[in-house]
Amino acid sequence: MNAQRRTRLSFALTAILGLVVVVLVNYISSRHYVRWDWTTEGLFTLSERSEQVLRELGQDVQVYVFLGRDEQDFADIETLLEEYKAITDRISVEWVDPDRDRARYQALADKFGIDSWLAGEVTLSQVPVVVTSGERKWKVERHQLIVEDFDTFDDVDGHKLDLQSERALTGAILEVTTGDPTKICLASGHGEWELGAYGERTFDPVARELEWEKIQVEPFEVRKDDVPEGCDALFVVSPERMFSSEEVEVVDRYLASGGNVLLAFDPVLKKETLTPTGFEGSLEERGISLGRDLVIENDPAQQLPGNPGDLFLVTRFGTHRLVETIGRRGGGILVAVARSVDVADGSDSEILFRTSDDAVAESNLRRILEPGSKGTDAPAGAVPLAVAWEYVPPLGDDLEPVEPEGPTPGRLLVVGDSDWMSGELLDNPQLSNIDFLSSAAGWLTQREALINIAPRKTNARAVIMSDADLQNLLFRVVVLLPLAAFIAGFGVWWSRRS
Repeated sequence: MNAQRRTRLSFALTAILGLVVVVLVNYISSRHYVRWDWTTEGLFTLSERSEQVLRELGQDVQVYVFLGRDEQDFADIETLLEEYKAITDRISVEWVDPDRDRARYQALADKFGIDSWLAGEVTLSQVPVVVTSGERKWKVERHQLIVEDFDTFDDVDGHKLDLQSERALTGAILEVTTGDPTKICLASGHGEWELGAYGERTFDPVARELEWEKIQVEPFEVRKDDVPEGCDALFVVSPERMFSSEEVEVVDRYLASGGNVLLAFDPVLKKETLTPTGFEGSLEERGISLGRDLVIENDPAQQLPGNPGDLFLVTRFGTHRLVETIGRRGGGILVAVARSVDVADGSDSEILFRTSDDAVAESNLRRILEPGSKGTDAPAGAVPLAVAWEYVPPLGDDLEPVEPEGPTPGRLLVVGDSDWMSGELLDNPQLSNIDFLSSAAGWLTQREALINIAPRKTNARAVIMSDADLQNLLFRVVVLLPLAAFIAGFGVWWSRRS
């Protein structure tokens, strides 16, 4: 075999081997699909809860996207939907450009009742995304995708954009694949946080966040009437006046009949003492102790500058599934003016999070409130601030759980603070307050796949070029790049000539 034939054979074998390698790489990549998010803010990394919803999909979901490629939201939606499709094959996507696919767009617009308008020569759909499953459909509005953060226009590094596409898309998937909307009843009549109120004691920011999880909030005045049957959970948020024994009995009956309750109590001071809530005896029956104290965080690492003790960060979490993800991720919940909530030995209750070891729970408020006071003498230690209780059936003689004769009692969450639900803290993506609210709402309504994904903030940086910059760019493109190509070509020619 001469040298020329050996060269040809070697070339053919190399080509065949290369083709085999390409086929194997494509096969392996299709079986083990991985995408990387290189954005500094992790803008396109799905949350664990989104992944949970996608993996648990039991029916097909069709997503219609009415966006042109030149629209600002197109790349964001396209990337996120690719992430969705990488997790489940239950989702199919149809892209419809209102200008290039006019007939198809008009047919779907008539079907879903969507309007459009002209922006110059471009047709914009009023609703950019529609999610359907079976006979159910959900429209995602434009304002639910990307929102300008007007509070950051004066920031040195540029104003921010709230990228809410994942929240909107996953919420829409939940809407078309789950049952009727969940309802939370908000207790009133004792100075609690209220819907439609102004100032710091408004529940509106929480209600808006819960809307993303398809949870409705309705007020309910706790008197002697039972909690309405349609309430999946009852929220009692920061009452300023004591509940009567009859009113506590209403809440107890609701909890015993399978209802779910959130009790968020702030320290309410009256004549240098903390007023009781009325729930102390009821909580003790479930092994929960509500402290008549004021928690002071003395660890500088947990305090905020200028707010010693009043506003502090909690980073020590338990293993309950309510906070397990937050703790594993290394998040923190900001609380303010809190009281302790502890559990008794042998109780079925579980502590969710605590302060640092340097904190104190002071019950003698005169030591810290009187002018000239030397401070507290309370012993330092990790103070528990939140407790979760869930009915655990006793074991019978055969060591099997004995179910109750009546309805199974519901779930109870007690937090020694309500300020963690304030709108300012829920909107801060660096905190885990919004994650705790989402987990609490899902756990209490027993819809633990519910989603509330905090928006990711990114800088909206404009590209500003001066005349000198443009001339510099023109010189590089028109002169330097062709010159580099000429030099490379000349070098190849000269090497072959030699």
